[in-house]
Amino acid sequence: MTKVLFLNVTTHGHVNPSLGLVKELSDRGIDVVYFSSEEFREKIEAAGANYRPYTYDLNIFKNGFDVLLDHGLAIVQDILEQIQDDSFDAVIHSIAMPFSKQIAEYLMLPAASMLAVYMGMKQFATPDNTPLAGKFKSMNDVYLAEAKKIEQTLSITMPPRFFDLIFNVEPLNIVFTSDYFLPESERSFFNEQYVFVGADSYQRLEDTKDFPIERVRSAKNVLYVSFGTIFGDYAKDLYQKVFTAFCDSEYLVVMAAHQVGLETLTIPDNFIVQDYIPQNEVLKYADVAITHNGLNSMNDLILNEVPFVSLPMGADQPALADRIAELNAGIRLEYQQVDGAELKAAVEKVQTEPGYLNNLKKIKESFLDAGGYKKAVDTIEDYLN
Repeated sequence: MTKVLFLNVTTHGHVNPSLGLVKELSDRGIDVVYFSSEEFREKIEAAGANYRPYTYDLNIFKNGFDVLLDHGLAIVQDILEQIQDDSFDAVIHSIAMPFSKQIAEYLMLPAASMLAVYMGMKQFATPDNTPLAGKFKSMNDVYLAEAKKIEQTLSITMPPRFFDLIFNVEPLNIVFTSDYFLPESERSFFNEQYVFVGADSYQRLEDTKDFPIERVRSAKNVLYVSFGTIFGDYAKDLYQKVFTAFCDSEYLVVMAAHQVGLETLTIPDNFIVQDYIPQNEVLKYADVAITHNGLNSMNDLILNEVPFVSLPMGADQPALADRIAELNAGIRLEYQQVDGAELKAAVEKVQTEPGYLNNLKKIKESFLDAGGYKKAVDTIEDYLN
């Protein structure tokens, strides 16, 4: 294997876990051509890949699926045109990346997928039984019309349902968690096609140029707060609750507010609130955290040994937060009902009671023992050979 085509959706939750995989491939002398958006270009190139841009925005889990229904043929044609002078040995893609499986088959290349999301797969794999069933079915007629255009133009065989366009299982699928962290209720889905390699531990390129990192480094007690890049503006009243709970506290509170309009709120003096926070750098100095329990944030907190309180809002976050609570490694609260006093008490509890951090360290140990990116690439190379 000397050259790989890497196809991924353009969300932090899918791009970030892939960067360590790209770095390991590049370190072994494998050329990686990675399709994404300009937002991630610098990080992708820092990991060693050659960046190529999609023509359309494929942040489908934030902006919706219409781009696939309206421009599916153009998306596929654009990728194929950009790689017409390349010769690849394999395709690696997110399991959620639309058209990835079809492009690999069109190029007659072996393919492997990576799962940035793994909770709820058993239910998700039976789409007729999920809360999204009605939405998927309502899109099928429009999808089938676009699929027919693709098949007629490119002689690519398209899946019969829209759901199968965003759920692309391969003979090999890399899962970014450990056997220890996976709940018993999820195990029946993961057969021998799935390989657990532990959490994403790659130190991503982060920009601290416009961030007061020295203020964080010198603080005695740092509370980090983030509700993610997709759900950040999902419940704006939470920001006021956090302001109220910690405005007079001893904490320096570092809060990420990605694309959240907080102009009408008064930010307390002991808060740093910015659209972009260099998360991994801040977590080196954080003492405790409040999180939506998205996978990337959860993994970063665990690997940096920062105890946290979870306020899950959607997607796989409730299941991840439940597993953290089940392992007594953190506290889960309901974001719609929580008040400032309850939130403050929970933060103080996870920070001061050592059992939470000790159990968090057990999860971290399981992640590190799972083999990481070295195991992932070893497995991919064995599979391709």
